[in-house]
Amino acid sequence: MATADAIKKPQSAYWLWLGDNRDRISKDIGSGKGSEVAKRAGMMWKELPDAQKRPYEDKAKEQKDAYDKLISTEEGRKALEEKKAAQKDNKAAKESRETERAEKAAAKEQRMNERACSIALKQIPKDDQLKKPKSAYWLWLGENREKIAASCTTSSVTEVSKKGGEMWKSMSEAEKAPYEKKAKAEKAAYDAFIASDEGKYALQAYKDAQQEARDKYKVSGTAAAPEEDDEILDKKRMADAPEAGEKPRKKAKAA
Repeated sequence: MATADAIKKPQSAYWLWLGDNRDRISKDIGSGKGSEVAKRAGMMWKELPDAQKRPYEDKAKEQKDAYDKLISTEEGRKALEEKKAAQKDNKAAKESRETERAEKAAAKEQRMNERACSIALKQIPKDDQLKKPKSAYWLWLGENREKIAASCTTSSVTEVSKKGGEMWKSMSEAEKAPYEKKAKAEKAAYDAFIASDEGKYALQAYKDAQQEARDKYKVSGTAAAPEEDDEILDKKRMADAPEAGEKPRKKAKAA
């Protein structure tokens, strides 16, 4: 049966000679670098007398004749086809691995850029008047968060937010009124500032600074911004909070 070694393409006389002399040449030039060894070897081969080349030329011809004879047979052709198919599969597998590595590297770089961008966004100074006003509920929660946390059996922010939502729903209109009045006043002040020339300029300058940070780190406009304050984070936590009596669900790990 023809083997993979048997159907290896025969080497030329030069490469047979180089195989026997590579170590010596490497020592002579003081370097094992392939390109430097090959350069020196090429010069030496050209200067080599025909008598010294002849043994390698004879061996090369012998190998080529054996190779040609083998692949002229049905067994040899079949072995050659199998070898080519294996080489093709190996090449495809190698390209797939390289693509996967490149995608992982790009994803890692993207995550790093997003983290750096998020930090940069939070460091952008923002006029207090540009901060969106809180609702009556969030004003009340800000004043009562510590008291609610103390009444809970856990300090989990999710549990505190859930408990706060339940308490707010059970409060009377009279109890909510002060916070609704304050929220309305803050919103009116915010809307007036945003509508003013000063507010428009401040808002545009802030957005430009944000975009500059995103452009620097090549991150899209969906990157986390300073607007993701306690209020928004609490809303997200409440949305994920389990219903009464239901055990919290663990997030599935990514495959």
